[in-house]
Amino acid sequence: MKKILTIIGGIVVGIVILVIVIFVFVSKTSYKLVCTSPEGNITIMYNDDTLTGYTASGGASYDYDGQKGYADSVGTAAYINEFEAWFVGNTSGGCQRK
Repeated sequence: MKKILTIIGGIVVGIVILVIVIFVFVSKTSYKLVCTSPEGNITIMYNDDTLTGYTASGGASYDYDGQKGYADSVGTAAYINEFEAWFVGNTSGGCQRK
């Protein structure tokens, strides 16, 4: 029984490490639009072709799947410009491109 728990624990730790490595890789190889406001913060990660991820905090929410489809249809650069304008116009915050 102890051997089975050790194997399962090793698999779980391996999966967690893999997820962390993938997240760090995506974060390091993507451009970022970092938008902050008192209402909440959203960081969108993207490359030349598509959105690659996001983080949201402080009460902000983001429909990644829906927005990714929209960004793919209008183009990533146009989407980032549009989102930045929306964020600045609808919150008391601003955005920075990194």
